[in-house]
Amino acid sequence: MAEKILEVRDVSKCYGGRGKKNHEASMTRALDHVNFYVEQGEYLAIMGPSGSGKSTLLNCIATIDTPTSGRIVVGGKDVTSLRSKDLAQFRREELGFVFQDSNLLDTLTIRENIALALTISHVPAKQIATQVESLAQRLNIETTLDRYPYEVSGGQKQRAAAARAVITKPHLMLADEPTGALDTKSARDLLDAFAFLNSLGTTILMVTHDSTVASYCERIVFIRDGKLWGQMRRGSSDRRSFHSRIVEATTRMEEGDSYDC
Repeated sequence: MAEKILEVRDVSKCYGGRGKKNHEASMTRALDHVNFYVEQGEYLAIMGPSGSGKSTLLNCIATIDTPTSGRIVVGGKDVTSLRSKDLAQFRREELGFVFQDSNLLDTLTIRENIALALTISHVPAKQIATQVESLAQRLNIETTLDRYPYEVSGGQKQRAAAARAVITKPHLMLADEPTGALDTKSARDLLDAFAFLNSLGTTILMVTHDSTVASYCERIVFIRDGKLWGQMRRGSSDRRSFHSRIVEATTRMEEGDSYDC
């Protein structure tokens, strides 16, 4: 059995209520005792309707938010117990991020954006140059390296963001609706880049509402009303067949049916 890179253990997240006298019933429960894990090298999507809790779950895994109860373990480390001063270093060294907006720094070139985490960690300049150029070539963005983010396409920016996310070889790459602002071709190019990175051993956890995007993954975790509704593995299915199964499952979930897909 592969190593568990991520373990979400009985995680709940509640909002609202003031002070100890408030009853739990008066609070909004965004996550309700969620349990699942991700193995090393997996490519997994979290899907759910708007307001289902999927973004809250991602934020808790990313250490941007803190669960009300439960534990989240990344690479054997309980991130819910980390002190605030240790969180920034943990995010930088153990997690990679790709957002809907690439979040690249416009004052830095693509090369400098990709290299930033290595520069902060004082990796030798020659080693940084070699790693950045090698990864950029593999993701087909080598011609953009000396341009600024505002000088390249949205798809190229997202692939640069993916390169930045994995350049430090983190335990886990987190992607939040990464194709949301892209046209069809750029989205496909980004998903092909993700698949390539996954083939190199990168563990990817992606939140998406798009069944086509999710069909590139190997496993889907469905969230509804803050609870784990079901899971689906691609198995030996081709992507088109898997897509059909995902559409069927999301339709049943949104209609309030139980999981039996």
